[in-house]
Amino acid sequence: MSNSETTSEALRSSRFERILEAATDGIVMLDKEGRYIYANPAAEKILGVSRESILQRTFDQTEWRLSTVRGAPLPGEETPFKRVLHEKKGVYGLKAVIERPDGEKIVISTSAAPLYDAAGQFDGMVGVFTDVTELHELQEQNTAFHHTIAHDLRTPLTTVIGHAEMLKEAFRKGGVEGTVWENVEAILEGAGKMESMIHDLVDSARIEGGHVPLEKKPLALEDFIWSLLRSFEETLDPNRVATRIPQGLPPLMADPERLERILINLLSNALKFSPLDRKVILQARQTDGEIMISVIDQGVGIAPEDCSRLFKRFFQVSGRQPSGGVGLGLYISRLLVEAHGGRIWVVSKLGEGSTFYFTLPTK
Repeated sequence: MSNSETTSEALRSSRFERILEAATDGIVMLDKEGRYIYANPAAEKILGVSRESILQRTFDQTEWRLSTVRGAPLPGEETPFKRVLHEKKGVYGLKAVIERPDGEKIVISTSAAPLYDAAGQFDGMVGVFTDVTELHELQEQNTAFHHTIAHDLRTPLTTVIGHAEMLKEAFRKGGVEGTVWENVEAILEGAGKMESMIHDLVDSARIEGGHVPLEKKPLALEDFIWSLLRSFEETLDPNRVATRIPQGLPPLMADPERLERILINLLSNALKFSPLDRKVILQARQTDGEIMISVIDQGVGIAPEDCSRLFKRFFQVSGRQPSGGVGLGLYISRLLVEAHGGRIWVVSKLGEGSTFYFTLPTK
């Protein structure tokens, strides 16, 4: 290596070190045995431990304790570095609580990823963690606010629905028809839409706040889908859904209730925006360690600029979304898919329809 190349390499190394030292997120590096070999100043501040003390530890012999945001101890095998060490895969955005040696607790969002040497061999890990205590507190307040609003709205709404049902029954027995009957039907339909909106608002807040633990179990996808279509045949017309599930798919590891919610959201949207004479196709195939499920419609399609925003909170496609929702269905679906460790996306073309894809792990 020439002198100029050596100087250039030294400058790059020096600049990289200055970046790490100035970063406001905690950054640590560990060797392949799990011993800390680097910690930046932000890591000292967040962990409440000196750099010298950090570098004398392995990831499972620390002076700070980790727990879930709900207060339960974080199992050793669930800690980010343990997962990277065993699986050689990255862990991203894991929220946990650190109790520092002085007793103070802070909420962090942490990510960890494997490092490889020039020969492609596993050579250690890097971890990045951010203090999100204030953000977490805001999310908790947001969740509490949504629950309060939901409770305060549901009580009078239940009264409205109850009295409307009584009127409907009285009109039925009395043979009342025409405008009065239609008015009662309109009351019940509007109240039902309000109930659905309240449900979505509360669910999105609960999921964001980590208040919806997943109860995963092995699920045979074909059996699960047929059961779903039978159970919801009044809202999901099974005659308009064509399933293409290959034989021999490994079981999904998923929470049945949450998977049901994801599929209902996607199928309902697809049926809503498809011509009545065209079927919605639900199909699946196995990929590397996961199953990819797709819901295909032949509707009006979605503009390219809207596809990237479709899974954001409260987003509704202009001129496409019928009344009765607040733009949370696909957002909730995204949160639930990501909570399972999967991905969700859409491919669409105006005038030709849309295909919604999502993946779920098989183990």
